[in-house]
Amino acid sequence: MHGAPAPANVRSIESDLDHFLDAAVAATEIFRVAVAAYLSGGQKGHAWQLARQIDEQLRTVDDLQQRFETGMRRQHVVGGTFPELLEPLAGVTRLLRDMRRQISGFAVESGFSGAASEVSVHLVADLQQLTEEVCSAVDELIEDCRPCVLLWNPPASADAALGVGWYESRADRLSTRLIKQILQDDALGFEAQLRVARLVEEIDRLADYAENVCVEVRVGRMIRPTVLASADSR
Repeated sequence: MHGAPAPANVRSIESDLDHFLDAAVAATEIFRVAVAAYLSGGQKGHAWQLARQIDEQLRTVDDLQQRFETGMRRQHVVGGTFPELLEPLAGVTRLLRDMRRQISGFAVESGFSGAASEVSVHLVADLQQLTEEVCSAVDELIEDCRPCVLLWNPPASADAALGVGWYESRADRLSTRLIKQILQDDALGFEAQLRVARLVEEIDRLADYAENVCVEVRVGRMIRPTVLASADSR
């Protein structure tokens, strides 16, 4: 028979989860700023400053991820968090690491070129909008992982308005349009077209990651009542 977890332990895990998600929110905002700085040319060294800032957030995320790996697995159900959440949290961590990788790429490129990005001026606004849609998808995912949501909110429907999937669909349509424009941009050479198109694909991929992780969260929330009922019957 499984004993109920200590309330203090429940609060500790939920507090750690909130801190983890707060760091994820901060990292996502750094990514927004980094893309905008890259597209505008930015101040020399700014990309490296942003790379260091997202590194700090990733250290927090990694430390807390290790706590979850040991703490949550000890509990069948812990105050609305449960082992099924571990994989989605690992997915969030991988997503943030990809953001860090992209920011580091901006920093390396700016260090070598010392100039503005290769993105044509008429594409900048759409690329910034793509970044906003992608980051909004990540923000929605993060909020879906909050302990209060996992505990009290019913599972969201797959077509919920303004959810992760909604932003991912907008990002997907925008990225498709952007890539077509890039490949038709005579101001860019062929190699530059490929590099800018790759930038679009990499930014858009973050929204795809977020949607995949959101499915895992949704499945966990759907099975939670079954898990709770099973635990109560023991």
